Amino acid sequence: MTDIKTTIMKTHTGLNMTLSKEQRTQILMHPMFSGFSTEIQDELLSEAQYREHHPQHLILRQGDTAERFFLVLEGKVKLFRISADGKEKVVEIIQPGHTFAEAVMFMNKPLYPVCAESLDAVKLISFSNRMMLDYLERYPKICLHLLGHLSIRLHQRLDELENLTLQNATQRFALYLVSQIKDRTEDCVEMDLMLPKGLIAARLSIKPETLSRVMATLRGDGLIESRGRHITIPSVSRLLSEFSAEV
Repeated sequence: MTDIKTTIMKTHTGLNMTLSKEQRTQILMHPMFSGFSTEIQDELLSEAQYREHHPQHLILRQGDTAERFFLVLEGKVKLFRISADGKEKVVEIIQPGHTFAEAVMFMNKPLYPVCAESLDAVKLISFSNRMMLDYLERYPKICLHLLGHLSIRLHQRLDELENLTLQNATQRFALYLVSQIKDRTEDCVEMDLMLPKGLIAARLSIKPETLSRVMATLRGDGLIESRGRHITIPSVSRLLSEFSAEV
């Protein structure tokens, strides 16, 4: 059995890389792996591939054959689709500790439905779809556990779709700000936007100039204060009240 402190992984360059205890814990806490025995977890990790990418690196292309799924160890990954007219639509921003492309393994034709690009320097670990499916077929209880996790992800995407279709630009940005608050017990909060404003606009399906006008309106109403990426919300309850009043 592999030592719990280190796991040797093969990288895309054919070199060996040591997985730290913290990284191993980060991976195995994820619902994709937490239900398996230690032996199976070690087998999955032993066949994993480690990759590092510079910012703005295209990790995978929409329509490519999907043979692996990914977990972000460090950095952020942008998932996006290219429309028929060539426009880019941001689907999701994947943060450290989260996976992407895992649901594709259950499709009849496993093709990546989105492109993935590193937003900053990222460290990824990828796993074999075939290997994971083999274990899920052998352990149906774990498969049910995983389906629960994927169901939660689906409901989150449906909520986001509702926000994009039923709410105006001001409502979308207000809800986005509230979703970024880590401590919801405080009424007055400060935060630094984790993404560039242009990318936030794309995520909310609005134009960058529209986002600028929305922020100016919220500042004029005293609902936010901003300087660069730093945002202060004087009263979260008031912001939510204004937001609810428009629904």
